[in-house]
Amino acid sequence: MNPAGGVPRDTDKMIRQLSLVAFFMARHGRKIDAGTIRWEVEGYGDDDQREDAFARRFYADREELRELGIEIHSEPDELGDGDVYWLAAEDFFLPPVQFSRQELAALHTCLYLLDGQFAYSRLLRLALQSLALGTGNSLEDPVAESVSVDLLSAGFDSRIAALQARLETAISRRKTIRFDYHALGRDSVEERRVDPYGIFMSRSDWYMVGRSHERDDIRVFKLRRIRGRIRNATSAEHDFERPADFDLQAYSRLEPWQMGKTVGSAEVSITPRMAWWAANNLSHCCDIELLDDGSARLKTDYSSTEQLCSLVLSFVDDARIEEPPELQRTMLQALERVEAAHRGDPPELAAPAEAATAGAGEEASASGGGTGADQPQVEPERFSLLAQTIAYLLDKLDDEDEVTLPVEQVCADLGFDRRELEQAVELLRIVNTGAGFSGYLVWAYVEGDDLRVTGCIEGDLLRRPVRLSPREARAMLLAIDLVGRQTLGGHIDSLESAREKILAASGGLDESTAIPVEGFSSEDFDICRAINRGLAEQRLVEIEYLSREGAGVETRVIEPYLLNRVKQHWYLAAWCRERDGERTFLLDMIKSARLLDESFEPRDIDLARFRKDPRTPSGREAPHVARVWFSPRVARFVLEERQDAETLADGSLVCPIPYFSSRWMLEQILKYQGDAVVLAPQELRAEAADAAARLAAEYS
Repeated sequence: MNPAGGVPRDTDKMIRQLSLVAFFMARHGRKIDAGTIRWEVEGYGDDDQREDAFARRFYADREELRELGIEIHSEPDELGDGDVYWLAAEDFFLPPVQFSRQELAALHTCLYLLDGQFAYSRLLRLALQSLALGTGNSLEDPVAESVSVDLLSAGFDSRIAALQARLETAISRRKTIRFDYHALGRDSVEERRVDPYGIFMSRSDWYMVGRSHERDDIRVFKLRRIRGRIRNATSAEHDFERPADFDLQAYSRLEPWQMGKTVGSAEVSITPRMAWWAANNLSHCCDIELLDDGSARLKTDYSSTEQLCSLVLSFVDDARIEEPPELQRTMLQALERVEAAHRGDPPELAAPAEAATAGAGEEASASGGGTGADQPQVEPERFSLLAQTIAYLLDKLDDEDEVTLPVEQVCADLGFDRRELEQAVELLRIVNTGAGFSGYLVWAYVEGDDLRVTGCIEGDLLRRPVRLSPREARAMLLAIDLVGRQTLGGHIDSLESAREKILAASGGLDESTAIPVEGFSSEDFDICRAINRGLAEQRLVEIEYLSREGAGVETRVIEPYLLNRVKQHWYLAAWCRERDGERTFLLDMIKSARLLDESFEPRDIDLARFRKDPRTPSGREAPHVARVWFSPRVARFVLEERQDAETLADGSLVCPIPYFSSRWMLEQILKYQGDAVVLAPQELRAEAADAAARLAAEYS
């Protein structure tokens, strides 16, 4: 039986699988032989279908359902040849776990904050709808106005979202893929053939990990460097099995100096001023020992001497390489290059490059366009989507025989557009006639702006929400990790407890297969709790804060107003009592926070400025702008972060960089080890030369 035109090609398989599940549910766990399944379930009993063809189709359907967490069991038939099969209710329905209203509200807030900049929004919405069914809870809970999340500024766009969606499908179906990849080190675009094992987010960039056929080894690929489309390498159902000992979390914890084959081990000393910061933010990838004088000793393996030197130079005077001697010599040479480039007059520049070709412009447009609600989505499995639609409509029926629902509301709840809703109810009509019993599960049709829904007693078979698929569970865990502990002052514990319940409701999802989010500041839980309670209860918070210009940690009393995440950092917009003005605090520079008893009357502060860009304190423009030249050797990497750079004829770049703190600007210059040179202002050139000479003396 074929559905109406315009329905995707896998419709027959999806109808067959849902009919198979409904067939088993109607028998309440009784065991059924293969012959009965073949002739009574829609899609298996074609007169011209041979028995071996039925077996292949049935076992393929069982495997796909198993991957969704729906296990059809089997055992030898005691009365004859072959096996008998059954599906237990607990292997299909969502376990009877109770999510509190606070937990659902916190999860819904994750969706609210990420919607339009999150390729997993539709999966997350479907999973939340499942969790809300039958609980009496609504997803229309008020959302705190004290939190903002901005992923779009990190380069997330419609092209990255489309790649995520394509990779999710390839990973779940174990399909080898082909794609063109821009290898920046060689500045060439080359085809890659990869078995994708997983994706993760680190420092605001999305990565894919998989076995490269060209290298016969596991490699990490940055999604923004994939050019064009991702294609399947074969037409087979599955192409590979992920190694049992593969640890995606371990790859996500790698820092830039560790991505690749290890070439050495280093020791770095860190001053007391920054030792606590290193312990908070680098202990996931390094061994850090805090010493009695307040300093720290960091030990790490490294695959790139250049990247490790960049890390140490980003600390300026607060870190020094102690071992090995050859790495000290490399650092000395780098600092000598920086000093030499900043003594005397700035370098002469090449002429501006000619305008980009149309092809290059199209590539830039494809990688940088598209924000908001039109983002491509990682789609739910169509089986899960239709099963959840049935449960949703039956829940809306309650104890009535018929109900009329606004099409707009149904589409909003299930993430459909009108055409998709019409296709879904047409598929329901087909399934109704193929479930192996008379009657139907639920009948629905669109009439104008309404959806007419009719049910019957057999509909109770699928009234309960279906269990979360692994993909849906991963989307929920990812949303929690992206928003994190920083959100919703009264709901921190709710997110933590909801995470545990999601893992249980997914049927024991292996958390090692969750999508990791690493490389973000690992703020202390007590700091986040104090700040969140200050936001929620309008109470003063006392913080210990390390500003870039300060000699050490300073104590401030603040009125907290907004938490905002941009790229990998969380910022706190507040009124500082000591400075008597609006200030922005970087959360990972807050050493401690203590909630005070005193409350405050909220001031009339325009928080829209901070949501737009929290990196500009008090919403004002940066008072300084440095003009910086980047060598051709690093230009390709710089362009990934700075789209406002001007390309010169020799492949170098010139870029204006606004800044508040000269210390911050020195960090940006030093870490490029001579491949970034300040052109202006002159006083910043002198500071860079003096800083390089001072640090070089430590290694001479």
